[in-house]
Amino acid sequence: MIKVNAKELSFVENESLYDLLERANFNPDFVAVEVDEELVKRENYKDYFLQDGSKVEVFSFVGGG
Repeated sequence: MIKVNAKELSFVENESLYDLLERANFNPDFVAVEVDEELVKRENYKDYFLQDGSKVEVFSFVGGG
């Protein structure tokens, strides 16, 4: 299992962070992500592979006025 914003998702072996974000309906171009309390740079999403038990926090940007 992987936790994404405290919601449990099934673990998929060899799944990149980029793929997980798409599977969880996040647009990888418009979010910031921490995995196990460490910020992952956007340019590394496709090369960052998750492990069973990873805790992922996804932060979306909200505009206002």
